[in-house]
Amino acid sequence: MADKSVDMAATLMFGLNATTFKAEGSDDDAPLDFAHILDANGDMACEDAGTNARNEYQCVAGYCGTDIKTDLSTILTTFGEVADTKAITEVRIDFSQTLQPKVTITGHNHTANAHAALTDADVSGDVPASTGGVGVPDIWANSNDDATPVSASMRFSLTHTDRNGKANGHWVGDNSAFRCDAEATYLGVPALTTTDWKLDSAKTSDANSDMDGYTVRMHKWYTRNA
Repeated sequence: MADKSVDMAATLMFGLNATTFKAEGSDDDAPLDFAHILDANGDMACEDAGTNARNEYQCVAGYCGTDIKTDLSTILTTFGEVADTKAITEVRIDFSQTLQPKVTITGHNHTANAHAALTDADVSGDVPASTGGVGVPDIWANSNDDATPVSASMRFSLTHTDRNGKANGHWVGDNSAFRCDAEATYLGVPALTTTDWKLDSAKTSDANSDMDGYTVRMHKWYTRNA
């Protein structure tokens, strides 16, 4: 018997350009909410057919271009807006000294009263420009030539609030509290300029078998677009 026909290909989502972004994996989950009643013995007596139909999406894509800030500009300048019929709630960008950049985008939408236009924010200003290929860009300016970043990540998130109507179907939703959580690990100890960022943690590491290292975590809030 020949192989059955089962697809083996990742789906590119959120309107990413297939020329520069290459899908590595994607998820489309369709959960439902259930309400039930137990009888006097604690066994199932009745249960509804499932309500609040929605889809929750995630796409992981490798980046093959030369300027990730420009190629993500539509998503970054209107972060939180609907793209490819999906309301974006998180964008993560990972950089490595040994790997191409990777982007992970998370979003959702509802069957009833689907999101079409939402409050958004421009978060593009902090993504390093002209970034592509193997290597780690400077998220923050570093004046110490004896220190270099070896990995970095930027996670853009927001608070998304949904409210359901009288039949437990989606009624209305919107975004607030736009934020970036960034982390970078360095070989050597950098001297960083971090204007407008808040320091979450800074760790210096040394050993008798390796060079000194430094890991910093910071966050920043953004003002919504008018």
